[in-house]
Formats: sequence, C-alpha cells, structure tokens
Amino acid sequence: MSDIKRRIKSIESTIKITSAMKLVSAAKLRKAKIKFDSVKPFFAEIYENMVDLASRVDVQQLRYVHEHKKASNKALYIVVGGDRGLAGGFHLNLFKKVVGTVDKKKVVTFPIGKIAISFFRKNGFEILSELSGISEEITPEKVYHITARVLRNYDYGAFDEIYLAYTGFMSTLSQEPMIKKILPLDFGSPKQGGSKRSLNYDPAPGAVFAAIVPQYFAGMLYGGIVESFAAEQAARSNAMESATGNAEEIITDLTLKYNRARQFAVTTEIIEIVSGGAAG
Repeated sequence: MSDIKRRIKSIESTIKITSAMKLVSAAKLRKAKIKFDSVKPFFAEIYENMVDLASRVDVQQLRYVHEHKKASNKALYIVVGGDRGLAGGFHLNLFKKVVGTVDKKKVVTFPIGKIAISFFRKNGFEILSELSGISEEITPEKVYHITARVLRNYDYGAFDEIYLAYTGFMSTLSQEPMIKKILPLDFGSPKQGGSKRSLNYDPAPGAVFAAIVPQYFAGMLYGGIVESFAAEQAARSNAMESATGNAEEIITDLTLKYNRARQFAVTTEIIEIVSGGAAG
C-alpha cells in the first residue's frame, strides 16, 4: 500500500508538469500562428511577381531558373527541426521523410534546431552549417543573413539544388512533414508576353527578377521556420494532453488497487480479531 501511494504521488507530480507544458505550448502556438498568417500574403505576392517577370523574358536567361551545370552533383537540404523533445513523432516523422528521400552521399545538410543537428551529426551526414535556438524569435533580418550565405555557396557550385524540409501545420491535430524545392525555380512553362498584370519594371524584368529571388528564398525559409515552430507546439501540446490522460488512467488503476489492498488488510484484521475472540 505504501508503494502504491508513493507511485500515485509521483504520477500526480508528472500530471502537473505535462499540464503546464501543454498550456505553454498552446500559448506559443497562438503567437506562431499569428506570425505565420501575417507574412503569407507578402511572400505570396512576391511569388506572383516572379511568375509575371518570368513570363516577360526568356527563362533560360534568368538567374536561378535554369539548372546548374551539375558542378557538384549534390543537393542542399535545409532541415527545420526544434530545440526540445517531448513532441510525439514530430521529429521522427520529418527525419524519416528526409532520409527516405535522399542519397546520403549526394546530400549536404543545413540542420536548424538542436534535435536536427544531433540527428544529422550522429548519422554522419555532411553539414554545411547549423543553427539552434532561433525558431521562436526568428526575424526576417536573421533569415536574410542565412539565405545570403546559402546563395553564395550555391553560386560557387557547392551544390546544384536547394530543398527545404520542415513540418507543415495542417491543423492543431494534424502536422505533416514536407519537402519543397527552392532552387532552381520552376514555374512550369511561362509563356513570354503572356503576363496578365499591367506592371512596368525598372530596370529590365530580368534584373528585377534576380533582385527579388533572394527575398523569395528568405520568405520561403522564414515561413517554413515559423510554420514548423507552430506545428512543433501543436505536436507537443497533443503529446502532453495524451500523456496527462494516460497518467490519469494509471492513477485510476492504482487507486483501485490501493482500495483493494486496503480492503484486504481490513478484512484480514477483522478475521484475526474474530478468530482470537473465538479461541478465547
């Protein structure tokens, strides 16, 4: 009975922790969703302008649209993870998707978040750079510094393609690992002269296009980091809710066992008293 009481007390302490973590994650999730929703229209407009620009010139003359000459035969994967665990299958699902997609010998990684850094180090992947502790307080300025460094390496031929791997926020109950190709850009087959926008560009459309590609790249990365952070908080909130429910079920079961043990002890004591009285 003493062991059961100690275990019940320990699990009650765990419930306090998981409940608090759920509340914290829910608060962070609300902030992350507001941030993500506020930037989507801006970067959607940038993309529309890029498609418009591509329709006005020969895409083969546009920087970042045509394929590299395969100087390195490698691809860069920017993998956005988190800095903390206890988020259910959030990280495992993302890493499984990346590992199942790539050829380890033809990949350079850029892990973001302590969990992602630890995974790719442990599994022997080539790492271009790594960052941690930025997801919650990420700003466009920080992202521009990251993308500028990545684009320099891309221009030098360190890798031929750039992909972004992150976890998409579908809903509070659903998060989905995603991989998006960033560079080289692919607009399908935009037709020259087929623009529907009445915009004039100064300088030439090709020059404007080259100037806004880094902003587009930064927007994709910024949106991926913010969305991934929101998905992480949702996953952690769900995991903590599940853990709290499981702990409450264990306490119910242990309480039942405790009551049975107590009833057995009382019954045994009564029998001993009755037996002793009869013997006297």
